[in-house]
Amino acid sequence: MYFQKIILCILCWCLCQSIASQISAIDSLEQVLASGRLNDLEKCKLLLEISREYRYEDDAKSITYALEALDLSQNRGFKEEESSSYIALANGYHLIDTAKHRAYAMEAIKVAQSAGLEEREATAYLALANYYTDVNHFYPAHVYYKKAEKLFAKTNDGEALRTVYNNLMFLFFFIDDDENSIYYGNKLLELIAGQDTMSGEAFNVQFMLGMMRFRDNRGQDALDFYLDMYQKAKLLNIDDSRTGCIALCCGDKYIQQNRPREALPYLYEARKYAESIQQPDPNIYTSLSETYAMLHQTDSAEYYLKKAQETPFTEDMSNQNILRSQSIIESVKGNNRSALKTYRQYHHLSDSIAKAKKTAEIARMRNWHELEQKDNENELLQQEGRKQHQLILILAGTLVMILALLALSVYFYRQSIAKNRELKELHTVKDKLFSVIAHDLRSPMGSLMSMLKLADNNMLDTGTQAQLLRDISMRVDDTHGLLDNLLRWSKSQMQGIAPAPAYFDAQNEIQTLMISLQNIASAKQITLNNRIGNQEVYADRDMFAVVVRNLITNAIKYTSDGGNVTLNSELSGNMLVISVKDAGTGMTQEIQNSLFKLTETKSQRGTRNESGAGLGLVLCADFVKANGGSIWFASTQGEGSTFYFNIPVKGN
Repeated sequence: MYFQKIILCILCWCLCQSIASQISAIDSLEQVLASGRLNDLEKCKLLLEISREYRYEDDAKSITYALEALDLSQNRGFKEEESSSYIALANGYHLIDTAKHRAYAMEAIKVAQSAGLEEREATAYLALANYYTDVNHFYPAHVYYKKAEKLFAKTNDGEALRTVYNNLMFLFFFIDDDENSIYYGNKLLELIAGQDTMSGEAFNVQFMLGMMRFRDNRGQDALDFYLDMYQKAKLLNIDDSRTGCIALCCGDKYIQQNRPREALPYLYEARKYAESIQQPDPNIYTSLSETYAMLHQTDSAEYYLKKAQETPFTEDMSNQNILRSQSIIESVKGNNRSALKTYRQYHHLSDSIAKAKKTAEIARMRNWHELEQKDNENELLQQEGRKQHQLILILAGTLVMILALLALSVYFYRQSIAKNRELKELHTVKDKLFSVIAHDLRSPMGSLMSMLKLADNNMLDTGTQAQLLRDISMRVDDTHGLLDNLLRWSKSQMQGIAPAPAYFDAQNEIQTLMISLQNIASAKQITLNNRIGNQEVYADRDMFAVVVRNLITNAIKYTSDGGNVTLNSELSGNMLVISVKDAGTGMTQEIQNSLFKLTETKSQRGTRNESGAGLGLVLCADFVKANGGSIWFASTQGEGSTFYFNIPVKGN
């Protein structure tokens, strides 16, 4: 019965809650601005932030800061900030000057579109839709809200979508389109589903959806809904404004069911709140008057009727309620003639209100239909324009054919440039490989020669000699792996990669490889864990072995003594994903960015100073790709790395 006022109370409460938290934030932001330590872009962003903070507290200051940001952004060419400045100005003039509100919103749209700023364009559409809502032009408001919704959904901005759905819900509520209002209310609830469903915004939305559902319902289910919301409001300590509104709804539903005694406590609750803020509502007094009349307590009924008449009101609905209550009192007192006369006045006013509402709805629907028809005509014109554009393209085809020869010549020219660039890169790779190999071969060979000289001169005891042999053995193993990778890579570059796929069991193949690498792991007391499932794969067995061997060797190389290297597998569709995880040093972002790129790869020593050239990972990537898979990794510096690759399983 009093839904419009109830909704306004809810909106006012939300606004007050947001303002309360802004004052201290503004002070700190203005102190940063006054420090003078910001560059122009930072200053522009800060001016916009302060303007937003002042939006609900001081319109004049909000506009002043937005104008300063606009001037700075235009002088420095900051397009995103320029668009944001226009939006801030549109919002600043929201309740002051509707013409400026619209003008600034349109400017924001132009700037955002010219710079391809979809998020700013969506926010500007939202500001323009708010303008049309303010001036009761609901159709264009709906159109611009939908445009904003489309762009916000594209940019995945959930917070902005919540604002759009909230505004659309209220828009359709105020034009009595419950179906669309409920639709957008449910969309809003979906976005805030992660919250406590009975807190803050979610509570308001559920209350609104219930009011629309039970707008004309006098049954027990409507009463149960309001009673349930009232109990939850009390339990969750919801503010008095909303609790008072819900209490009034409970009382009215009890009156509609002819249960006046049960209505009284809720009506007194609503009256208590309204009088506490010195904003008495005549509808509360008429409900109390009607309740006491139903209880045949005419003195109390007339008392509240008088208070309702003395309370200023502008709504026909309030006058209608006063007449109805007066009619009931006269009837209870036995003044049937006076009761009938008052009831006729009530009935006449009710018919007038209903007729005016229906007339307004018909006019709105006609206007809405005309605007939709106009939009459809514009769309047809645009389609015709597109057809003409296609015709122009067809006519231009002849010119394109003439230019084709020129394009081909340019293409072949660029191909030759690309070939030269490729040759240059190959020379760079060659030089890098020679440099790495020369360095990595010199170290073990130098160590071996030194040990042989010392041994020849009987300068080594048995223990020292054994230790040196172990160290040299590890370096030789590293060098052997480097040479093996180099030979395989050279062969792939000269002869191409031609895999010979076959079915084999991945678990058995990996177990064999781990046995062959056990000596290297044991030298560092590293435990190798094989958790590969029993699964047949379809790949080149030798290439598969090279990939797994390189990944395990790298994991051992970068894992500290006593650590673990674990191999896992997981079936994903028709691909087997194999992972090699170490608990090693991890990689810096610079090294991660250069992996699988031979011309950019950065050499990184192992935990025992083992060498590394990055060639093994390049080879792994080539072999995995050749077998229809892909390779990737995850690494955190100081915590270790995990390399993944996938290959087809049997039946692919």
